Amino acid sequence: MSKRSKRVLAWSACVLGALLLFWNYFEVKTEVRWLLSSRRYKSEVSSQPTPSNSEFKHIEWDAWGWAGQDTTVYLVFDPTDSLSLAASAHLSGKFAGVPCEVFKVTRLEREWYVATFYTNEDWSNCN
Repeated sequence: MSKRSKRVLAWSACVLGALLLFWNYFEVKTEVRWLLSSRRYKSEVSSQPTPSNSEFKHIEWDAWGWAGQDTTVYLVFDPTDSLSLAASAHLSGKFAGVPCEVFKVTRLEREWYVATFYTNEDWSNCN
């Protein structure tokens, strides 16, 4: 393989990698964050008292927005793993243990999920 071919191949691989990272930024960010810090997050969520209203234990995981249009994402502990179907089937909707309809549920590992709420909704304020 010539030097020029190697450079073109290396450049193409870098561009493809950058495009994949950009296209899947939130998924990659979530996976890396969970891989590096799951022990701390699990401890933080587990230390919460059990909610008396049958909701799951949770903490804010991520948020973004602009001009009053805010999206909030929660790390959710589901001890019965009832969110697994929603996560595997990429379902949106209202699920037991979560007070609002959610746009997306992502499984991190058994019993641990990320729930992306619709814009301008959060755990305490559902439309």
